[in-house]
Amino acid sequence: MRAALSLLLVSTTVDAFSVSGLGVVRPARAATPAMQTIAPERESTIPDSLPSSWTVPDTFSLADLKRPSNDEPPMYRLTLFRSGDAVHMANALLDVIPLEKEKAVEVADTAARVGLSLVGVWEQGLCETYSEELRRGYNIACDVSKAE
Repeated sequence: MRAALSLLLVSTTVDAFSVSGLGVVRPARAATPAMQTIAPERESTIPDSLPSSWTVPDTFSLADLKRPSNDEPPMYRLTLFRSGDAVHMANALLDVIPLEKEKAVEVADTAARVGLSLVGVWEQGLCETYSEELRRGYNIACDVSKAE
């Protein structure tokens, strides 16, 4: 009976079922479902030509790239290098620069551990003044460089 059923299924063409080698009838794999969508035609919102009175406004030029915005002065950063212990550097920072104690301790500790630390960013004159006072008054190595 089983052999007859298998022979009947094999001899007839049926797309919905497939026969395995053991005579077990299983549903055939269905094709991957696909969805078709219909989109309405778009109306063209772009005019065929621009009005003759229309001109491109000159809002951007290369001169704008070279000039700082709002005529702000360039900024410089003060970097502190390891120059003794962290307590000495923190006290020097507190004496020279108006910093909060926690910030001065953090900067000095980072410089003592890593070797350098960013103190802050100021205008060139102020930054160089801080650097000079730290060097001369406290023998602390620091650097002034342009902030980008």
